[in-house]
Amino acid sequence: MCKEESKTLWSRFMEGDNEAYGRLYTKYIQSLYRYGLHFTSDGEDVKDCIHDVFTHLYRNRQRLGVPENVKVYLFIALKNRLLRHLQNNSRYGGDGTEDAPFLLEPTVEDEYIDLEQSLQQQQTVEKFLAVLSPRQKEIVYYRFMQEMQWDEICSLMALNYQSAQNLLQRAIRKIREHFNVRN
Repeated sequence: MCKEESKTLWSRFMEGDNEAYGRLYTKYIQSLYRYGLHFTSDGEDVKDCIHDVFTHLYRNRQRLGVPENVKVYLFIALKNRLLRHLQNNSRYGGDGTEDAPFLLEPTVEDEYIDLEQSLQQQQTVEKFLAVLSPRQKEIVYYRFMQEMQWDEICSLMALNYQSAQNLLQRAIRKIREHFNVRN
């Protein structure tokens, strides 16, 4: 969803469209949750604060304006809510955002998402490579996965430069034709 689509949904939400409100929630809930975990490792606190932000938005929708960037607006609202919550519960003694905790180590959720994305990418690559001959797979592996230079590939595969280029181009063309992939 692009910035303009989010702004349109926000406008509809302000006019009382509950479906738009639900779509905004669904669109941003995961990124808000991951963002909130950078301030506290307590996932329940993050969920509660997200709920508070969306409840506050719903109750005050008629007084809200349309933010320039909905995602940034929601991140700021969540950050402010989380910091107030942490301060009220004495888990953060600061009085401003300068000393606010911000955890940079990846959360379990971040690692899980990265793993899922990696597995999806691996499955896609395997599907693409399945249509290639062994030599085509080999040159794709060397060029794109090992990021080898042409002279290294030529040495490994006992090919001259032009033959290596042609082999790779045929492999790419075969993938594009088989999967209807365009530039």
